[in-house]
Amino acid sequence: MRKRVSLVPQLIGLCIFLLIALSALLTATRADESVTAACYAGNRSVGSVVVFSVSDAARACNSLYYDCRGGCVGCVYDYDYVRNVCSDVSGRTFLRP
Repeated sequence: MRKRVSLVPQLIGLCIFLLIALSALLTATRADESVTAACYAGNRSVGSVVVFSVSDAARACNSLYYDCRGGCVGCVYDYDYVRNVCSDVSGRTFLRP
């Protein structure tokens, strides 16, 4: 007589493997967090944009708002500094006074 082998442990192992592989795949394809940046032309706010990096904020502002005319800075509120961290068109970051 042949001994009967249960497939349940193998199926459970396969399910665990697939779950881990799927979660790793989904984590790898998830985008960075986006943040809202305020756009300033001088001391006047002209609007806001959604960016993935503070260094991209000024370029996004200047691309979106005509009032900027290439001179806007983009600022994101940073809870570590408890102030706005801004960037200019060249990508230089600084704290907004």
